Amino acid sequence: MCQALMEIMEPELLLKKQEGLKEGLKKGISGTVETLREFGHGDLEIKNAIMQRYELTAEEAEEYLCEEM
Repeated sequence: MCQALMEIMEPELLLKKQEGLKEGLKKGISGTVETLREFGHGDLEIKNAIMQRYELTAEEAEEYLCEEM
C-alpha cells in the first residue's frame, strides 16, 4: 500500500522538489547580489559575476539586479 501511494504521489513530490530548488537558487542569487553590493561592487561587475557563477543569461541577471533596488 505504501509503495502504491508513493507511485501515485511521485509526480507531485518531484514538482514540489523542483519548486523548492528553484526558490533556494533564487534566494542564493539574491543574497549574492546583496552581499556584493554591500562590499561596494558595481552593477556591471555583479551582473558578470552572477552570470558566470549561476549560468544566467544577461536578461536573467538583469532581473536580479532590479529586484534588489
